[in-house]
Amino acid sequence: MVLLTDFVRFSLAFLRLGTFIAVIPLFNMRNLPLMSKLGFAALCSLIIMPPLNPTWNVESLGVLITLSLGEVALGLIMAFLVILAFSVVNFAGHYVDTPMGFGMASIFDPALGTQVPVFSQFYHILTALIFFGIDAHLWILQAVGHSFNVIPFGGLVSMEPTFKLVMDLVTQVFIIGIQIALPVIATILLTDIGLGIVIRAVPQINVFVLGFPIKIVVGLTIVIFMIPTFVYITGRIFAIDGLLFKYFQGLLALGVS
Repeated sequence: MVLLTDFVRFSLAFLRLGTFIAVIPLFNMRNLPLMSKLGFAALCSLIIMPPLNPTWNVESLGVLITLSLGEVALGLIMAFLVILAFSVVNFAGHYVDTPMGFGMASIFDPALGTQVPVFSQFYHILTALIFFGIDAHLWILQAVGHSFNVIPFGGLVSMEPTFKLVMDLVTQVFIIGIQIALPVIATILLTDIGLGIVIRAVPQINVFVLGFPIKIVVGLTIVIFMIPTFVYITGRIFAIDGLLFKYFQGLLALGVS
């Protein structure tokens, strides 16, 4: 009976951690071996091994299925917060690509297995470097481990407040994405206005020939000068006292044991 209880404890912890690790960005890349993810999740589960409610009948299939579904759901909800935080860079990349004329261009990302815009991939790489550079992966894993204390096996989160929390994070993602892309959008707009004035003054100039390289050069210049600001904004998202940490705390506070 003791061995069965320990196995159930390990399995439930593995479901929450394994689901979380398998879904979050950077850890869900195709070129990361599946056995490495499973082994890492299993190691973390062995370290944590939260206790079970002694009143539960761990030999009941219905109880095990209910607990397993709850753990998978919690892992997905926590992973969704991380996905939303990373979606800032993809959102900003789309808005940077379009005014510069790269809206139709995309590159294949073998890690994700999809086509992504050029600047979305550029920002994604920068974000990954910042994410690991400020040890955001460590506090995220610590937060997931702490979730077993706040939301033990069989615990749930209040759905309506959780939905409001997620919608608030979506709003923040939209605002931050616009903040990152706005300098490029505004500069390209001013460049288009300037080109329009030049065309009115000198109609012989072919704006389609000159416009694209000018906007690309101007856009790339602004992107280069905006890199320190991008690093600062991204750092504030993933820092230990940053945006994602705040919403993680809010989610865990909604746990119902």
